[in-house]
Amino acid sequence: MPGVSKEQIERAKEIDLLSYLQQYEPQELKRTGPHEYCTITHDSLKISNGKWHWFSRGIGGKTTLDYLIKVRDMDFVEAVSLLCDGWAAPAVSFQQANKPEPPPKPFELPKPNPLNCRSQTL
Repeated sequence: MPGVSKEQIERAKEIDLLSYLQQYEPQELKRTGPHEYCTITHDSLKISNGKWHWFSRGIGGKTTLDYLIKVRDMDFVEAVSLLCDGWAAPAVSFQQANKPEPPPKPFELPKPNPLNCRSQTL
């Protein structure tokens, strides 16, 4: 496998994990707070303020490159190539992407319960 240039490494280090996951693996993200996310696969891996930390393993980082190497066990050259050359394909399949979403149902109140009585005492 050929090496990577310094420019490619710098470009790969500029990509933050949240942006990467939102673009390529949106099904993996789960919002846990106003500015915090975790991943579905690793619920102790928290992403916040441009950094990530995997609490159960005691590792963390700032970039997607760190994530791919430490969490996904990719080697350095493979991770840089993935980020720079764009062989990362969106996780959503072509058929799923072209499937139209059903229109949302209009809001309706549930039918009242005929046995519900306010004057009833316990």
